[in-house]
Amino acid sequence: MLNKSQSISARLSAEDYAYLMSIDRNGAVTQSEKVRELIAMARESVGMQSFARAYITSAEAVLPIKARCADEHKRSLPVEALLELLAESAAGVQACVDEEELTPALERKTLPAIEAFLEKILLVAAQENPRVANPDSALRIKKQIDNLLEK
Repeated sequence: MLNKSQSISARLSAEDYAYLMSIDRNGAVTQSEKVRELIAMARESVGMQSFARAYITSAEAVLPIKARCADEHKRSLPVEALLELLAESAAGVQACVDEEELTPALERKTLPAIEAFLEKILLVAAQENPRVANPDSALRIKKQIDNLLEK
């Protein structure tokens, strides 16, 4: 069972120690205070209460994929829309996880991302030469939208 506080011991490389000692936050001076501040910084960076913080985290997770897609010769509006929806949806989930009524909060938080995704998909369907990697994708999207509108 843990007491109020625990003593720890750690061996750090010179680089890690220099980083630890460079932390200048909330008046932290001693090694213990700096470790506590480092833990507080880590907690804040993964905190779920802030949509902005959650968005930065989720956007960073998709960034390598977005960069790889952007480097390729064929750009795709549906793929770009999907990656944006993925990042914003993940942020919405993270930001709403502690809400008492999760479903309404999640819907409210993610609706703008869903709307932006739908706008881009409709743009693909409406354009004569949409920006897609595979022309069959645009035809398939147009066909699906037409089928939905017929119902």
